[in-house]
Amino acid sequence: MFTALGHLAVRRRRSILVLSLAFVAIAAGLGLGLFDRLAGGGFNDPSSESSTAARLLADTFKTGSPNLVLLVDTDSTRASDAADSTMLVDSPTVEAAGTALVDQLKARPDVAEVVSYWGLGKVAPLRSNTGTTALVVVRTTGQDDATKEVEAITDAVAGSRGPITVTASGQGPVFEAISTTIQDDLAGAEAIAVPLTVILLIIVFGGLIAAGLPLIVGMMSVMGTFLTLWIITQFTDVSIFSINLVTALGLGLAVDYSLFVVSRFREELEAGLDPHAAVVRTVETAGRTIAVSALTVGISLSALLVFPLYF
Repeated sequence: MFTALGHLAVRRRRSILVLSLAFVAIAAGLGLGLFDRLAGGGFNDPSSESSTAARLLADTFKTGSPNLVLLVDTDSTRASDAADSTMLVDSPTVEAAGTALVDQLKARPDVAEVVSYWGLGKVAPLRSNTGTTALVVVRTTGQDDATKEVEAITDAVAGSRGPITVTASGQGPVFEAISTTIQDDLAGAEAIAVPLTVILLIIVFGGLIAAGLPLIVGMMSVMGTFLTLWIITQFTDVSIFSINLVTALGLGLAVDYSLFVVSRFREELEAGLDPHAAVVRTVETAGRTIAVSALTVGISLSALLVFPLYF
């Protein structure tokens, strides 16, 4: 099989390059849309007792754990003057604004439950000691991963609203921040890792073309995996943290396997084979090693399928 694959690579080298470029273009076009489809949840076992209890609370009692907390502040420019009754959350003006906020939230289809300081009879735990801040706690219809719902709700209600200012916290904003941080961290890491990798590869291989091969293979691997994950997200949830694994394994294995191929190819050339014969011999030997290694990596990672948490 590997001998036939080597001969195919030699005979159809131009076609393989063209198809590879086309694949990368398609994979990049679709795969880069993956970030918007990744989920921030996946930490709870759907069959666990806690998950069963959460479903029971939601189905029977129409309640559950909140995943969005809205902080309602009075006029921040006068926040130091707590003696001013117009600033306090118990004042008629602030209470009216807070009640209007609650009514707006209850009218939304993506909101399952709203609990507020004013709605519970002005209970002390939902009010700051100074009396200038109160809480509105929201439970969305999506519980495990409500990032998009929370983002939509936050965009609709956050900001200045007359005598109050509304800011958001809780599960959704945290996961949104995590998603943004991951993308920024990946960009920063690649900006550092790629140039350093290029320098090291040039030193090891002694040439720019040979050194560029692992990076090209790594890019194809990462883009191809992005496309694969994008397809998987059409059917099930995929964790946002999968991106970290994809980039690390994609670039790391690409460098590793390219070292096998380039080193063996050079050895065959030094042994007197012409380039075409050297390619076939390289695929027969290093290619088999890479195939076994890749299969081992795949089998090892397949153990993750045993766990019911997509995180």
